[in-house]
Amino acid sequence: MSEPQDAAPPVLHQPATSPDATAAPNPVPLLRKIVMAPVKFFIGVSLCLNLTTSLLALGWTHRLAQRIALRHWWKRSTHKSEGGKFEDFALGDEATAGHAHWPNWFLGQNFLGLLLSPLPGGKIGPRLWDLFRALTDSLRRNLVLGIQAAFNLFLLTLPAGLMWWYGWDYGWNISFFKGYEQFTVGVTTFAVGSLLFIGTMFYLPLAQARQAVTGDWHAFWNIDLIINLIRGQWIWLLLLSGLIALLCLPVLILKTALPYSSESANIETVPQAIEFVQKYAFYSALFVFPAYVLIRVLAAKIYAHGLLRAVQEDRVDLRDLTETERAALKRLDLLESQPPVLQHWFWKIAGWLGSRIGQILSAGILFWVWLALVAGIVISEFFSYHEAGRAWWNQQLIQMPWFDYMPTYIAEEYPEEGLTSVAAQVGNAIFIALLTMSVRYAYQFFRDLIAKRRLPE
Repeated sequence: MSEPQDAAPPVLHQPATSPDATAAPNPVPLLRKIVMAPVKFFIGVSLCLNLTTSLLALGWTHRLAQRIALRHWWKRSTHKSEGGKFEDFALGDEATAGHAHWPNWFLGQNFLGLLLSPLPGGKIGPRLWDLFRALTDSLRRNLVLGIQAAFNLFLLTLPAGLMWWYGWDYGWNISFFKGYEQFTVGVTTFAVGSLLFIGTMFYLPLAQARQAVTGDWHAFWNIDLIINLIRGQWIWLLLLSGLIALLCLPVLILKTALPYSSESANIETVPQAIEFVQKYAFYSALFVFPAYVLIRVLAAKIYAHGLLRAVQEDRVDLRDLTETERAALKRLDLLESQPPVLQHWFWKIAGWLGSRIGQILSAGILFWVWLALVAGIVISEFFSYHEAGRAWWNQQLIQMPWFDYMPTYIAEEYPEEGLTSVAAQVGNAIFIALLTMSVRYAYQFFRDLIAKRRLPE
């Protein structure tokens, strides 16, 4: 299968002209890692405070998931058993060199190495272009991957969120205006939205992990392959779903407790309110961001483990894999199928029945897990309603790690304070997404056009 032209640079593929390919990254000193780790952490936390910048956080987690999957496969290859290091393996090929270390937020993965490399052909022009790319490489990658991830996420989950929002508001309007003869409209809409959300959550975690690992937004919709992996990884997905629901509980408490804080009772001016809400959002993001990353890391490991098992047990056609997955597994000598272990017919039947019963039971448990989360969201909104439906169509640990509950009237009346309303943030995010992808596709189009014209007759 050929890699789609409009896909973001995937897990194990980088163009030969990228900054990462021009010079091999040097080992990062331990002291630099210790210093940069908290810097990267607080950058991620800060990016969660705005919808547009949270796209960068989403894309960054996808790049981290790519590294996690590659490292998982490397650990199960002969490369590790022979005493090699993952960094050495990654640096052994330009396709994986960018994953030798954790992804950056803005700079290329090997910015310093590029600075110290000699001028290409003694020309300053290529060097300036390389420097520009190195200065913005991670920024561009994070943004593109984040946009593509958000597109698939909301395409799948937004219908349920909008039905929740409509059903909730309709129900409140009925109670205010006493139109009880129409109460079934809101209840039915909310119930259908809840069932749609629950069904979506059976598919979403592993589909999101596949898109992250492959770097290809089309892979999100490879339904047959993903369902195949879900059936084989039902135990781990059950545990992952339980963890997601459990971690969502503190987030629901955080966004609900904002107006009930003891400090909020002492606020007398609008500037005090703005400062309090901004600080509250930042402190909340200190939990949201690492929880968000943890979920994506575990999902990437589950996906990598399930895919490797499926390949080696001949449960998946290699043609259904992306080119990058095949290349990585081939390089690690992991494409060879393993002969099944001979078992007595009794144990074969027992294993088959156990797997089927386990899948059915896990599906039932998952239904109640996600239903409990829906109940938690309802209770949260009952105690503290958030304008513009932001608490319905975006759950921080499921969709975007965006944590901003500044009251709408304050954001609209005080733009000089750097505040942006929910509607404006949504509009800005859509505009940035459209502009970014337009520029990206236009660049690819003209680059391919020039390359074709340079071909000999």
